[in-house]
Amino acid sequence: MSGYDVLVVGAGPSGSEAAWALARRGLVVGLLTDSLDSVYRLEALPQGAAPAGSLLAEAASSDLWTLHRRAKYALEGLANLHLLQSSVVALLLEEGRVAGVRTWEGFDHRAEAVVLAVGSFLGARLSAGMLEEAAGRLGEAAYPDLYQHLQGLEFSFLPDSYEVAAADGAPAYAVRFQRFAPGEWDAASGRLRRFAGLYAAGRVVLGHEAPLERALSGRRLGAKLEL
Repeated sequence: MSGYDVLVVGAGPSGSEAAWALARRGLVVGLLTDSLDSVYRLEALPQGAAPAGSLLAEAASSDLWTLHRRAKYALEGLANLHLLQSSVVALLLEEGRVAGVRTWEGFDHRAEAVVLAVGSFLGARLSAGMLEEAAGRLGEAAYPDLYQHLQGLEFSFLPDSYEVAAADGAPAYAVRFQRFAPGEWDAASGRLRRFAGLYAAGRVVLGHEAPLERALSGRRLGAKLEL
């Protein structure tokens, strides 16, 4: 596919739920992620019932790895959804509205709308013991180019952070990141106010909300986004 109705940047819970809802409405969706190994990756299982029709309900499991695998399989099974491993570095802008994204790999992807669901990966710094690196999650690089691009467009951000306890042989770590300031984002529509056709969902706007709420913010956006 070379043209899409909607591009979703980030395939965590919120991005995956947004892409799932949009594609099931019949829209042509591109879902871009830095790592296909991290589709619907969670630090812990969500507490609460998964809504009927959600990707979480489709992929339901008591095991995080199985949840990831089932969610990825379900997304790949939709003919009008294209799951891409690619790093987004900038927005494509035309006459005051978003027209797609530019990737580090050198490809431009065009769409009528773009959803940023990049979680904790904007301006991110991960620390684990004496180690500190530019990462939004353990073993996963941040989005430095995209963050710098958004700063250049004069978006405002707030610092945020979260911590993950040691588990299954992985060390404890903390991540400091940037999320859009509340004035940049309209909670009712999910739209980022500076450009038409630009939306956001999940941790990049909600910060510390519980995992289920972050995922459902993507689902709600995907269900109501109008082109």
